[in-house]
Amino acid sequence: MVYALLVLSIFDSKPSPGISQFCTWVLAIFMELILLGASFAIYTTDHHQPTVDDPQGGALERAMTEWEIVEEVLNIVRIVSLIALAMFYMVFVCMQRFDQKKRQAQAESAQNSDEATSLLDHHAAENGNANGDTPDYGTNGNANGTASADVNGNTKSAPKPPKEDDVPAGWEKPKKVPARSWWEYIRGYAVFFPYLWPAKQLRLQLTVIICVLIMVAQRFVQLLVPYQAGHITDQLSGEEHTGNVKISIALYIVYRFLQGNNGVLGAIRSTLWIPISQYSFRELSVASFEHVHGLSLDFHLGKKTGEVLSALGKGNSINSFLESITFQVLPMLVDLFIAFFYFLYEFDAYYALIMCIITFWYIYITIRMAQWRADKRREMVDADRHVDAVK
Repeated sequence: MVYALLVLSIFDSKPSPGISQFCTWVLAIFMELILLGASFAIYTTDHHQPTVDDPQGGALERAMTEWEIVEEVLNIVRIVSLIALAMFYMVFVCMQRFDQKKRQAQAESAQNSDEATSLLDHHAAENGNANGDTPDYGTNGNANGTASADVNGNTKSAPKPPKEDDVPAGWEKPKKVPARSWWEYIRGYAVFFPYLWPAKQLRLQLTVIICVLIMVAQRFVQLLVPYQAGHITDQLSGEEHTGNVKISIALYIVYRFLQGNNGVLGAIRSTLWIPISQYSFRELSVASFEHVHGLSLDFHLGKKTGEVLSALGKGNSINSFLESITFQVLPMLVDLFIAFFYFLYEFDAYYALIMCIITFWYIYITIRMAQWRADKRREMVDADRHVDAVK
């Protein structure tokens, strides 16, 4: 897991590889050498094969087994790979610095040659033109973009205005999604929190608290369902002789009715949240309406009415986003942490480690897919706003 994460970090970071990867490789070389030496010291002497039930016992081995030989070969391959990576990095860095010094020397030599050139061109000065060009006494580059005349009556073309296709439209948003850190996302969520929390209505505040308590109860039910399933399995298999299996099955059915967003607790929470959702939508709509009408006249003259109305209609999307973050993403992260500690306490560290690795890669792949999808969705939203602007 750690090696795969380091490889992915090379593609994520720019420039890559960087000094952080180099330091990691150097540190890994020393640690791998220690592991290799310690393994050889153990495997080349009389040693017991560790087992799952008895880490100190097992069969007595007087030489290296086949699996131990494979392990040592893999250790050597890792060390050779790390040394090659570190050496390639040093070579590439030296080459890059050499190229930078070469370009810098060329720039300095060009600058020195420019400084050594005389202010007046002798050949042009003999012809009566100090700069080597006929001075332009016309109005070069007027507002209409027309041609201007020099002292000899020759016309010179003025710079052409940029084409209409080259100028980005007023409705168009940035093509690429700007890079944001997790702290900036949290701060952005805090900006919308006042619209989610009804500060002026006590009844709605109590409703929010009840919804949060229901969400906490759902986390306990989420844990009780697999626990009760295991309890029933132990009773049916004869490993547990206490309790009535029918009562256990009835409790499992009750837990299943309460579990999930489509269960009884989820339905109650969704029903209670309707006035909160309406409050958030109304507050966001009023805030965006007041913001647009508070902008300058130049903004409205440079915008199309359809595009402005399309932007104002995105308030419902923000409301849905806040609700999904509050009742789907955050509870999912809480469930993952609860599952990790439950596996660690109830079983052992191996189950918890497997759970941690799967959880990490699930979250990482989800984030990467969301980043890839964000660019596509931004293009879709821009095209949709362009349609409204044309209308």
